[in-house]
Amino acid sequence: MTSAASTMRGKRGIGFNADTMLGLLLAAPILITMASLVFYPMLVTSWDSLHRVNPMQPGTPFVGLANYTRMLSDKQLGMSWMNTFSYVILAVLAETVFGVLAAALINQVKVGRQWILAAVILPWALPGVVNAVIWLWIYQPGAGLLNGILTSLGLPFENHIWFNDRTSAIMAVTVVHVWRMMPLTIVIVLAAMQSIPDHLYQAARIDGATNFQMLTLVTLPLVRSAIAVSMTNATVQAFNLFDEAWVLAGASLETRPVLVQIYLETFQNLRFSYGMALSLTITFVSLLVSLVYVLRVYRNTRYD
Repeated sequence: MTSAASTMRGKRGIGFNADTMLGLLLAAPILITMASLVFYPMLVTSWDSLHRVNPMQPGTPFVGLANYTRMLSDKQLGMSWMNTFSYVILAVLAETVFGVLAAALINQVKVGRQWILAAVILPWALPGVVNAVIWLWIYQPGAGLLNGILTSLGLPFENHIWFNDRTSAIMAVTVVHVWRMMPLTIVIVLAAMQSIPDHLYQAARIDGATNFQMLTLVTLPLVRSAIAVSMTNATVQAFNLFDEAWVLAGASLETRPVLVQIYLETFQNLRFSYGMALSLTITFVSLLVSLVYVLRVYRNTRYD
């Protein structure tokens, strides 16, 4: 018995080691890729952000946390952060609410669903600059499509300039960003909805549940993980907003997100190390914000 038990323990040990090695081998390509393309550049950027890196000044002296403490007194950066958080809040809310509702509606379609999905995905498939140029024409004060439609409805929007004040400009940029990124939310949530067994809906109908009750009591709890993934993506993409703001409003401080501020500091003012510090800061902030509500959504999720 002792010999047999030892043999079984030995086999289990060998099996565990083999499984571990197989897992490491399978994960090695992505780990190597992440290490070379993400972690190593971040370490180099972190180190360089502690130095003065300016091509117009000789040497790269160590300055410690000077580039980070400078952010506290940078008024333009403060306005950029306010704009960025406005984009994040508005975009995440709009993409989540309208994306989930759109996915629920598409999920009810039985014929021609693939053509609807192809049309929905088109804005996401187009480059961000192309989308922004299209909407730049839509927002045109004179011959713009939006003003033309509103004027035809009898509303006083003839020659209206949408980027004349900060509130409407922020909303205009957000609409373009949501229009481009919401298709990804729809696809993620729709895939989760299609995996829900039909017998759950049949049981709900037998109990007399309405369509709204089935959506709130059956569908949404079961697609919570997919919503968390889509919200994470929406948050990261909103923090990375650049194309729409740059094409629609240029370097205007009224609509300038942090990424545009980083671009101006790095390539216009040639403060490379300051731009590196800003890049690291927005990376950690976006990850932290995403982590907070992802953990809240996943808190009651079971994996067994």
